[in-house]
Amino acid sequence: MSVLSAIYLSNEFAMLVKMLTSIVAGGVVGLERYQNGHPAGVRTFAIIALTSTILTASLTQGMFGQLMGQGDMGASRVIQGILQGIGFIGAGVIVRDGVSIKGLTSAASIWAVAAVGVLIGSSEYFLALSGTVLTVLILVAFRKIDALTTRRSFAIIEANFAKGSVPGEQQIFERFTSYGFNVTSIAFKGAKSGSMQVRVHVWTLGNAAAARSHLAMEFLNDPTIAEFSVEPVRE
Repeated sequence: MSVLSAIYLSNEFAMLVKMLTSIVAGGVVGLERYQNGHPAGVRTFAIIALTSTILTASLTQGMFGQLMGQGDMGASRVIQGILQGIGFIGAGVIVRDGVSIKGLTSAASIWAVAAVGVLIGSSEYFLALSGTVLTVLILVAFRKIDALTTRRSFAIIEANFAKGSVPGEQQIFERFTSYGFNVTSIAFKGAKSGSMQVRVHVWTLGNAAAARSHLAMEFLNDPTIAEFSVEPVRE
């Protein structure tokens, strides 16, 4: 047996192939996230996939496999540990931006990449490849489907009215309806000075950005409104 053949058949070479494969798989998913400006990028996803692969593949040999317990029990412990770690990382990419929550898709992608890493470490290459392709397909193709789909766009609008100029709830409802909004709730917050803050939750279909811009210009030219904000609610 030649030296090259011995290297090819060695456990170390098999481990190297698994690690390189997991880096590529994680990097592909991370590239899609990075190109679209989402939390976590190529390096993060590649490291997550690599770590999952190393921990899973190490069960079959060496001291790590002996400590964790080879077989179903050891695999169960390692996978549980990987999922716990992914939970912390996923929570780190989910952020609250005002009334919006961002990073849920990136957190789900991290979960998928960790699963792909486990499959590669278990030598389930077909499932790992299928999972990687389907994950990227969901991220890319479904974004285009979302862009073609008309859906509700939500916003929270706040306006501070001067003393003696606060409209009634029915007037507020009719005013927002005339702008093309559907009102879901109206709340009032007043001060002893007589000023009043009105907080309205609305939604609209179609060109929501144009409707919000039109509303902002109307409020800007309204002398009864001292201050206002129009904040879209993103997913």
